[in-house]
Amino acid sequence: METSKEELQSLNEELHTVNLELGQKVDALDTANADLRNLFESTRIATIFLDRNMLIRSFTPAVTEVFRLIPGDRGRPITDIASRLDYEQLRRDIREVLDTVQPVERDVRRIEGDAHYLMRILPYRNSDSVVDGVLVTFLNVTSVVEAEEHQRLLVAELNHRVKNMLTVISSLASQTLRRAESLEAFGQSFLGRLNALAATYTLVSDVQWSAVSLRDLLVAELSPYDGEPRRIQLDGPDVMLTPRAALSLGMVVHELCTNAVKHGSLSVAGGTVQVDWSATDDPAETLVIGWSERGGPDATPPERPGFGTQLVERSIGFELDGEVDYAYGASGLVVRITLPLRGDLLRLPPGEEAK
Repeated sequence: METSKEELQSLNEELHTVNLELGQKVDALDTANADLRNLFESTRIATIFLDRNMLIRSFTPAVTEVFRLIPGDRGRPITDIASRLDYEQLRRDIREVLDTVQPVERDVRRIEGDAHYLMRILPYRNSDSVVDGVLVTFLNVTSVVEAEEHQRLLVAELNHRVKNMLTVISSLASQTLRRAESLEAFGQSFLGRLNALAATYTLVSDVQWSAVSLRDLLVAELSPYDGEPRRIQLDGPDVMLTPRAALSLGMVVHELCTNAVKHGSLSVAGGTVQVDWSATDDPAETLVIGWSERGGPDATPPERPGFGTQLVERSIGFELDGEVDYAYGASGLVVRITLPLRGDLLRLPPGEEAK
């Protein structure tokens, strides 16, 4: 009896130890299951677990971006589930992974084209390291694809603008050289126009080739010719220029200012220039820019139009689809530029209307 009691006591102690170990393992298993459940619910990576027959074992909530799945779909073939993807070879790729035990990776997108995914199909191994199905994941890479596309567009646009700039510089050089009376005169005229072009390019590049202020453009082009006391006055509302309009207007303003320094009001002490602009919707939405010189020599029409005049007229008429008018008189040169306010050339800031 005593021996039997000792054996029972020893057995009870062993059972108690086993129960403690089992309890600890159950607690660890519960913790692991809770961690896995939280991982499933929190992950933003769309994931589907499939067995060898392509039946759905489980999936993460994020997979609803790709497949129209509900909890009751567990146990159904994945091929029976409606997909939002423009991708018809899922069955073939799953079968390839099961046969070769090698992962498959594809770039796929939604049918609507509004989302892109990096899809990976990997072999699913059980505790015995036997391939018992596949794991399919969909990583949303839409932002990466859009960034790459934006970068390609920027490079293409940059190449286009560089070619255009070189064409403009080449034209400026040849036209200036053709009309220059000496090499020194050519150098002075050409460098002035080149600096004006560079000033405008700097202005538009500083704002990532978005809209720039007309006032900022005028300040950039006219500041080198102003002084103290102020001889150039600016007056007008906020008007934004597209890069195309800014580049053309920058050259126009430079030519007008160069003419004023050589022959107009800025060629003498006390002469001034008033630049004003206004937006109007009568009879159509237009921007009117006025250039008025005062206190300088009498303004007389040139015997023949120079390259500067031709550049102004070509920039306004052909590149900006506008009009330019000159008025010559004893009070000085007055230039009136009329440009259409339209999306591809000029526009008012948001919330402002033409007056």
